[in-house]
Amino acid sequence: MKCSVVSENFKKALLLVERSTSKDLTLPILSSFLISTESGSLRITGTNLEVGIETNIRSTIQDNGKVAIPARTLSSYISTIPKDEKIILESKDIDLIIHTQTQKTILKGYAQDDFPPFPQIKDLYKLSVKKQDIIQVISRNLISVSKSNIKPELASMYFVLDKDILIIASTDSFRLSEERIKPTAFSPKIARESFLLPLRTCEELIKLLEYGEGEEVIFFIGKGELCIRYNDTNLYSRLTEGNFPDYQQIIPKKFITQVTISRSVLAGHIKRASIFSNKLQAISLTFSPETGDCVIESNNRDIGEYKATMKAEIQGDKLSIVFNYHYLLEGIDIYSDDSLFFGFNNESQPLLIRPVKKEESLYVVMPMKGGI
Repeated sequence: MKCSVVSENFKKALLLVERSTSKDLTLPILSSFLISTESGSLRITGTNLEVGIETNIRSTIQDNGKVAIPARTLSSYISTIPKDEKIILESKDIDLIIHTQTQKTILKGYAQDDFPPFPQIKDLYKLSVKKQDIIQVISRNLISVSKSNIKPELASMYFVLDKDILIIASTDSFRLSEERIKPTAFSPKIARESFLLPLRTCEELIKLLEYGEGEEVIFFIGKGELCIRYNDTNLYSRLTEGNFPDYQQIIPKKFITQVTISRSVLAGHIKRASIFSNKLQAISLTFSPETGDCVIESNNRDIGEYKATMKAEIQGDKLSIVFNYHYLLEGIDIYSDDSLFFGFNNESQPLLIRPVKKEESLYVVMPMKGGI
């Protein structure tokens, strides 16, 4: 293998792929990049067997070949080279020789045949979405994905292609997020298909989409695995086995108290109230339709008390309700809209939050029992 490439392009590709490598000392080959030249481009591949990334970058190819090089060593070295410098990569047996204008460096590698092949997905169906759409809906759903792997289905994001709508949902059993977008394209004759995408893959996808300028993201879904293509990069992932909870029955459809409230003003009060919350991180909200007042309170006998009143549009019954401020604030902060809709039934039933004019996006959070 012999090729030349601009150091900045090489550096960006290495940083992108390195996140999919493994630190498993028992399988050191998984902590390496497979660097290969074929079809006129330089390809970099990394995998931990659960997630894999391969990307192609522009280069001038002189000889084809491949080499497996420790990822951390190569990334650390390339990060020290000026970004506009042209470098020459050349393989010799299992080692990689890197030439710059003033340096020659040899990195020891592994046997290339030990590197696992990048999976070729036999897709059952595929769908395409706009980059900005998928970034927004995954970012808003991330807060509701469980961080525990005790129930893998809750540590994943639920994707449902229902006719011409893509529904994405997540829940950790304390709160629920759901988003709906329209794919730009999808396989014909699909009535309803679904899959569970692990949390780590969702996080890697967001980082991958920040790497390029393209607008289309293509999902190729196979049996128990999928490949996501964006520009010249492929992201491979195993899918989570199991069944996502039947969450639709949790989403409130009717409300006894409805509130339209300023997102930024309420968020400010919650942040201040959090300073005085108790060990359960509880804050109380009271809504009074007669006066249009929302009262936010918190109380910690070792620190002090907080009480504030703000105006809101309130319809229905008067209501006092207690929340974990983390769960409530995170659900408010995922939106950028000026006003939010709050739908309540009583002090023990879940609260539905969504932008006032966007019913395709919602967040549901359970209240706490008792007072503050």
